[in-house]
Amino acid sequence: MPVNKFLIPHRDVIHVVDYSSILFFKSDNCYSHIHLMNGNTFVLIKSLSKVEREVEDNGFIRISQSFLVNVSCITGIHKKQRTVTIGSHILPFTMPVRELVQLLAR
Repeated sequence: MPVNKFLIPHRDVIHVVDYSSILFFKSDNCYSHIHLMNGNTFVLIKSLSKVEREVEDNGFIRISQSFLVNVSCITGIHKKQRTVTIGSHILPFTMPVRELVQLLAR
């Protein structure tokens, strides 16, 4: 049975969030910043590669070395600037546009 929750340890609390409420993860060396739809952000003591392995079957794609995004939260692709819009965030992508569009169409 697939698990639809992601655990975020923060101080003495473990936050339990639905994958659908995660906008994206951003790499910061051996840390990852998690950005949620409600505007909250948390820092995980995990590399983005480790996070990617945890969420790979839950609708997330790696659009660049620094960003792992929730496909269902992408609201726009700017081809010339090579950016995607997710909520109020504009994030750069390095993958081919055609590949990004194919992943969104799944």
